[in-house]
Amino acid sequence: MKKQGLPAFNIKNAKIVILGSFPGELSLCAKEYYANTSNQFWELLSIDSKLSYQLKKKALEDKGIGLWDVIKECERDGSLDKNIKNETYNDLTALKGKKILFNGTKAYSCFLKANKACNYNLGEITKETNLLPSSSRLCAIKDKQKLWTASINNNK
Repeated sequence: MKKQGLPAFNIKNAKIVILGSFPGELSLCAKEYYANTSNQFWELLSIDSKLSYQLKKKALEDKGIGLWDVIKECERDGSLDKNIKNETYNDLTALKGKKILFNGTKAYSCFLKANKACNYNLGEITKETNLLPSSSRLCAIKDKQKLWTASINNNK
């Protein structure tokens, strides 16, 4: 059975759009991006994870950040990216002119695959300038906070 992703958030007004691969089970159930409290997403953006989702979204808007996922729908058991199969992609052409950052290598590799199939024509996107370490706690990169802060601040 195919699972549907979440709608894009604030991409019209955002200067920066952070793309994930596909929401985890808790996020899908809550209908909220990064609902799993073990995910470091909000912390990496210096947003209090204990705030209501509405206040978190307001904080993103204030920072000029939008959220979306590369994958529109897929089949997946559980929440692990490695279990994604039979995916279809969102139409990312609305992101033209935005700075795109990828939350982890799966989001980036999905984008490359989708872009090859759909040719979004979004300008130069490279691993070096657009890839952030995954906000998942499974990604144990030293100084992850510094990398996220530098990428966000350098792309305003």
